[in-house]
Amino acid sequence: MKVIRNINNNIAHCVDSKGREVVVFGKGIGFFKANEDIPLSRINRTFYNIKDSDYGIIRNIPTNIINTAIYIVDYVSDRLGVTYPSSKAISLADHLQFAIERKDKNIYLEQPLLQDMYQLYPEEMHLAEETLSIIEEMTGNKLPRMEAGTLCLHFIADRLNDKKNDSLDTAMICEECTKIIEEDFAVKVDRDSFNYSRFITHLDYLIRRLVQDQQIESENTAIFDELKTSYPGSYECACRLADLLEEKLHKQVLDEEILYLVIHINRLISRIE
Repeated sequence: MKVIRNINNNIAHCVDSKGREVVVFGKGIGFFKANEDIPLSRINRTFYNIKDSDYGIIRNIPTNIINTAIYIVDYVSDRLGVTYPSSKAISLADHLQFAIERKDKNIYLEQPLLQDMYQLYPEEMHLAEETLSIIEEMTGNKLPRMEAGTLCLHFIADRLNDKKNDSLDTAMICEECTKIIEEDFAVKVDRDSFNYSRFITHLDYLIRRLVQDQQIESENTAIFDELKTSYPGSYECACRLADLLEEKLHKQVLDEEILYLVIHINRLISRIE
């Protein structure tokens, strides 16, 4: 692997023997200089199809969190017999960092659909709970049990996105929502980025729940009021998305769902900025 540029001490942007660009991960490989060859024995993991917009995200994720995400993806893949794309470890690492930041700020969101997910995805939820123990062991961070639900979504996201709803064009609705975000914040959203993939997974799951009358209802009212005040732009945009969903699906979007839209919109936009 020939180095193009360093990302941090343990991650480098390289080109392989076939001329393909790749992000490589391994202890200390970030100290190799541009055009130097990194011995394959020093590389623990390779990540293909990484977009330029995502390098900043990778640079700011601590090494132990990336190591943890890699271990979890390998572990879950083996247990479920599923092959995830190489980028899955990076998107999971980004999620773990965000979850740890929320824990450190004492921001805890209820997951009222947690019990439903045990019914729908028992094996994935069991693995998600095991994952919480792995995270604590490898990073020293004890995340609340409710985080198992969001981890489970990571494990099933690819399968959710593969399922097609013949009577509803969810892809078109998601694209319309994305255009609203671009208009409200005067930005161009990279539709190949990790954070956009996470946003679309949440939006797709929200649409499916709206159709099935399975909206989230919990006691997050105080957090909703706080986010509404702290992120007025994201809140107004979330309301516009809610109006669009109500128009398309003929279902009222509850404040609880708008709360999660605010969080995802704010995260998506902050990463772009």
